[in-house]
Amino acid sequence: MSSKKNYMEVVKCGAKAHINLSQAEAVVTGISIRFGRASYELSYYHNGECKTVWCDESEFTVGDGNKMRIGFK
Repeated sequence: MSSKKNYMEVVKCGAKAHINLSQAEAVVTGISIRFGRASYELSYYHNGECKTVWCDESEFTVGDGNKMRIGFK
């Protein structure tokens, strides 16, 4: 039996996020998984204009209960 995980935990799309560097409030609007790492698309408003930025999970925070497991059974 393999001990390798067949899932990963990701932040749910639609979760409210706080971008650490800019202090902006954002929403997770996309997830890209490459080579076992997740990057997140965050959308937010700045001066009335909608902005989008791609972030690593270490660059933003979300509240509890905003993660889900994805993978294979």
